[in-house]
Amino acid sequence: MSEDVTLEKLVQILPPRIWYLTSNGQDMWCRRPYGFLFSTGQGAESFAKTMGTGEELFAVGLDAGALISDEMLDGLRNSAVTRLFLDPQVDPASGDVFGTILRLAPLT
Repeated sequence: MSEDVTLEKLVQILPPRIWYLTSNGQDMWCRRPYGFLFSTGQGAESFAKTMGTGEELFAVGLDAGALISDEMLDGLRNSAVTRLFLDPQVDPASGDVFGTILRLAPLT
């Protein structure tokens, strides 16, 4: 699934609590143009281990409503993050990341 996402659509799709990976407790770890959001902290940290980033990443959980705002979406776009994986998985054979991808709709 890959579709443009608005703030309202993103809030409908996300679970009440959302997790992301970080190395400093604040900034979301990403691989531009992709950002990664997770339903559980354990899922986020398992993904980080599987990816083998070489960084000390840990999961931070927030209420989805507090995380998702026009300001946050603008920040992602300004950081060249234009797609968000939701609960991504890593293919063990190829190492490719797959799963639901939401494309951030451009501001109009």
